[in-house]
Amino acid sequence: MLFVSHWELNENITPKDIVQLAAELMEKNVWPIEGTEVLDFYVTTEVPIWGMTILEAENEEQILKDVAVWSNAKLGFFKVRRVTPVMAAEEAIRIVMQM
Repeated sequence: MLFVSHWELNENITPKDIVQLAAELMEKNVWPIEGTEVLDFYVTTEVPIWGMTILEAENEEQILKDVAVWSNAKLGFFKVRRVTPVMAAEEAIRIVMQM
């Protein structure tokens, strides 16, 4: 399944904080979550920093772990984090057209 995650960081989080936390999580081998694949990871250049991550996961449990590993690693890291399943627009069009 594909999931898109939209997130906004607290204003006190710097680009260096993001990189350091990601490096720590990868060094500890806790991110990316086993069984998931990060397909794309985008970050903006404005403050507060926000971005989107596109993940492939087998189930919602893996997505919950993905959210939890970041949130637990640094309290207050995210101001907003939303994750939802998505599909390719072409597939959605095909399904709707068959109705």
